[in-house]
Amino acid sequence: MNTTYDKIVQLCTARGIRLSSLAQAIGIRSSVFTELKKGRTQQLSAKTLQKVADYFGVSTDRLLESSEGTQADAVRDELYAKRRLLFDMSEKASVETLDTIIKIVGALIEQ
Repeated sequence: MNTTYDKIVQLCTARGIRLSSLAQAIGIRSSVFTELKKGRTQQLSAKTLQKVADYFGVSTDRLLESSEGTQADAVRDELYAKRRLLFDMSEKASVETLDTIIKIVGALIEQ
């Protein structure tokens, strides 16, 4: 499996969803995937690729790489998902709270 289309299908299969359900969830036409599968479209737009990556909690690099999935991919995906979670959680934080979090994280990283 080495095409972006194949990787998206693999992610859908692993989560038990159909491509049409994914398309509806991210707000695109399902024909976008059909065009990609048939080779009429060589690649998804950056915006659509990001929507797919965000939906599955993976990096866009994971969708674009030509190699098979590896343990390193799984680790990178987990790290990406955790960073995304921190970012999403930070939207609700005040400036003061963010400053405190930055200091704590900075201290932890420098240990």
